[in-house]
Amino acid sequence: MALSSRSSLFCILGFLISPFAIADMNEGLGDLDALFNMPLDSLIETKVVTATKTSLSLSDVPASVHVITSKEIERSTARSIADILILAPGLHVSKYSDYDWTVSARSKNQGENNTLLVMVDGRSAINPMYSGVNWDTLPVSLDNIDRIEVVLGPVGTMWGGNAVNGVVNIITKDAESAPKAQVSASAGNYDYKEFKAHHSGQLNEYTHLSGYIESLQHSPFTDEDPHFDELRHLKVLTERFGMRADYQNQQNTLSLQFGGIRSREDYQWLQYTPAFLDTISHQNDYDSFFTEMNSQELFTGIQYLHDKYDGDQWESQIWITHSESDSTNEPASFTRLDLDTRYSFNTQDWGNLTVGTNARIIDEKYATFTKEEQYFSPYIRTIEEHEFLNQSYGLYVNWAVHITDTTEITLGNRIQYANITEEWYSQPQVRALQKLTENQRLWMGWGRAVITPSRLELDTQFQENSYCSSCIYTEDANGNRDYYDYMMSYHYLGNRDLKMESVDTYEVGYRYWQGNQFQLSLSLFYSQHDNARAYQGLDGYRYFVPDGSEGSNGTIIDDIYAQLIDPLSQDTIGGEISAQWKPINTLQINANYSYKTIKGDCTGSICGSNKLPILDLENTPNHYATLHIMWDIHPTVWVSSVVNYVSASDPDEALIAAYKDYGNDYLVSPEIVTLDMSVNWQHKPTWPNIKLSAENLSNNQVKEYSKQFNPFANGTQYYAELSWSFI
Repeated sequence: MALSSRSSLFCILGFLISPFAIADMNEGLGDLDALFNMPLDSLIETKVVTATKTSLSLSDVPASVHVITSKEIERSTARSIADILILAPGLHVSKYSDYDWTVSARSKNQGENNTLLVMVDGRSAINPMYSGVNWDTLPVSLDNIDRIEVVLGPVGTMWGGNAVNGVVNIITKDAESAPKAQVSASAGNYDYKEFKAHHSGQLNEYTHLSGYIESLQHSPFTDEDPHFDELRHLKVLTERFGMRADYQNQQNTLSLQFGGIRSREDYQWLQYTPAFLDTISHQNDYDSFFTEMNSQELFTGIQYLHDKYDGDQWESQIWITHSESDSTNEPASFTRLDLDTRYSFNTQDWGNLTVGTNARIIDEKYATFTKEEQYFSPYIRTIEEHEFLNQSYGLYVNWAVHITDTTEITLGNRIQYANITEEWYSQPQVRALQKLTENQRLWMGWGRAVITPSRLELDTQFQENSYCSSCIYTEDANGNRDYYDYMMSYHYLGNRDLKMESVDTYEVGYRYWQGNQFQLSLSLFYSQHDNARAYQGLDGYRYFVPDGSEGSNGTIIDDIYAQLIDPLSQDTIGGEISAQWKPINTLQINANYSYKTIKGDCTGSICGSNKLPILDLENTPNHYATLHIMWDIHPTVWVSSVVNYVSASDPDEALIAAYKDYGNDYLVSPEIVTLDMSVNWQHKPTWPNIKLSAENLSNNQVKEYSKQFNPFANGTQYYAELSWSFI
C-alpha cells in the first residue's frame, strides 16, 4: 500500500516536469527563482529572542537552540503545530488521535506534560488547569508563522514556571510580512477540509495591518478498525481568526493583536443509570448518546519596543486571554492577564544587563456537578473551591558580560511568588560562551527551573466510574448463587502538601558552521528532577444498598481512593545532534538525532520493595531521529520529504511481569517510522499554487502509544491544497 502510494506521487511529479508541462514557462521564472532558492541563513545571520528576551545571533546563544523556519514549515506535510515540532531535535512528539498530541523535551512523554513552556509571540499558551498545552486549540495559523524557536534545557530565569526542560516560542509574521490577498482550500481523506483567507496591507507610512480567517474540518480519528464504523460520521470543526496592526517609527515599535479559536468535537458519551435509584423504570445499565464538546479561546495584546540610540532597549507587553471548555476532564473557564516589562542596559564596560518584572493574574472558574452527575459519568473532574484568583509575580535579572574578547559569562536569577502555594521560589542560571574561531563556539551552563503548581494536582478530584447490573455473585456450598449489581468508583485526589517540582540541568554544547552551506550543533545534558509525582493508594470503602435491578439481591458500591504524592526523583542523561547541509543551491538537508535515558529513584514509606513507580518512570524510548529533505527540482516545482524515527521502549522485566495478564507488550511504546512527502507546483507567481501531500506513507495504522493508553491507530493521509495570491 505504501509502495503504490509513493509510486503515485512520483508519477504525478514526472508529469509536472515533463516537456509538455513546462512548455512556455520561461516568463516569470526569475521571480520564482528568487522565491524558491531562499538561502540557508548562517548562524551569524539568524537572530533569536527566546533564550534571553533580547535579539542575539544564534551562534552566540549559550544554550541549545533550534529554529524551525517558515520555509521548513511550508515544505513539510504538517497541518498542526505539534506535527511541525518533529523537525526540532530533543522533542518527543506522539500522536494519540487525529487531534490529540503530547510533546515533551528531555523527559518522559505523558498526557499532562507540564515541563515544556509553549508561547505564541511571548504569550503563554499554557492551560492553567494542569500547566500543560492543548495542542489542537492553539490560536495561530501555520501560514502566519515566521519561525518557531525551540530552546532545550531550563529557561526559567527569563520566562518563569514550566520552562523546565525547554521552551517553544511560536513567532508570527509581522503585519508587513503576512500573506497578502491569499486564499486557499484543501481536501483529503478522512473527511479533511480546510479553508483559509489571509490579507495584509499598508495603512500609512508607519502602519501595516493583517488578518486571517480559517476553518478546518476532519474526522477525530483515522483508525480503520471496524469497531469504529458506527462512529465514522463524527467530525471535529475548528475555526480561528487573527488580526494584527504594527506601527514602526524610528526607535518605536508598537504591535496590537487580537484573535481566537473555537473547536467543536462530536463524540459519543454515556451516562450510567443505576437501578438502585429507580428500580421500577430501570431497563439498561446506561444511556448512550451523541453530543458535542466545545472549547474556545480569545486573546488580545499590546507589545511595545523602544530602541535607544545608545543600544539600551525597553520592552513591555500586556496580554488578556479568555479560554473555556465544557469537557468533563477540563470543565472550566479562565480569564488571564499577563504583564511583562524589561529594560536592557547595553554597555561596553559592563556587558548587557536585563532587568524585568512580570505579573500573571488568572480568574479561574470551575463547573459544578451534583453527586448524581459525579457518579453517573464514565469520568469527571471536580473541585471544591469553584472560583479562585490565581496570582503570580516575578522579578528577574540577567547579566551577560565579556570576560575577554572571546569569553562571555551570563548570570541570571528570577524570584517568583505564587499565591496558590503562598511560596517564593528562585530560578537561577550560570552560562558561559567561548569563541573558539570565527565559525566555532563552545558553550556550557547550569540552570534551575520549577514547574508552576496547578489546581489539578493540588485541589481537584478525578473520578472514574463503572456500573453493571447482576454482574457479581456469591455462591454457597451447594453452588447456589445470589447476584448483585455493582458500581465501582476510583477517586484520584490532589494534595495540598505537595512540594514544588524542580529540575537542575547541566549542559555543554558546540556549534560549527561553514558559511551558508553547513551548520552543526551538538549538546549533552544531565538533569536532576526532584519531587516528581505518583499516586499512593488510600483506604477503600464498600457499601451495600438493598435496592437493585430485577433478579439482583441489591447493589454493592466500592469507592477506592488514591492521592498524589511526591516521592520520586529522576536523573536524565542525553544529548542532541542537528545538522543542516546545502550541497547545492537547490537542495537542503536537515538531520537531527536525540538520545535520552532516565534513571528513577524513590524515597519515603511508599517505596519499600515496590519499584514499579520507578520502573514506569524509566520506561521511555531512548532514540529519536528526523531527516528533512527539501529540493527545488525546477523553478516551478519543489519536493520535500520527512522521515521520523522513534525507538521502542524497553520496559524492565519486573514491570512486564506485573502486567502479564495484559500481554508482554502492554507497556511497550512501539517503534515508529513514518514517511511524509509533498510536491508543489506553481506555473508563475501570479498563478495558483498546487501542493499534494501524503502523511505516514510507510506505516499505515500505526499506534504511537503503548496499549496501556488505548490509543487510536493513525492512518495514511493524503491531501491536496490549492492556494492563490491574487494581488
